[in-house]
Amino acid sequence: MAVHTWNKTYSYKQGYQKPRSKDDSTPLITKVTITISAVDAADASQTISTDETRSLNYYYLQSQDLPDSFIPVASITDQQMIDWFLAGTSEEDLNGFLTWKHYGWEEVSPYNEDNPIP
Repeated sequence: MAVHTWNKTYSYKQGYQKPRSKDDSTPLITKVTITISAVDAADASQTISTDETRSLNYYYLQSQDLPDSFIPVASITDQQMIDWFLAGTSEEDLNGFLTWKHYGWEEVSPYNEDNPIP
């Protein structure tokens, strides 16, 4: 029992936005939802597809001048949304999450009397 390796594909599903402030209607992306479809690398008959939402760190954009790298919402691509969702997430973490979601927590962290969970 251990974390499985997954072959993953990502597709953009939905973005959430809000105005920069009550005085500035510039929309900022606050959350992104993507679909993660994955196949267990050790057993191709085991697949999972899950929609996951992540909040983005947009607060710093509310209190300072917008950076030169700011992308207006109308110009954001699906791939940029996926990249923002995945930023800061390791492959190991995603593999652990998908293993837990598909096989259950026992597969990721098996409990037994010789190896108790603290």
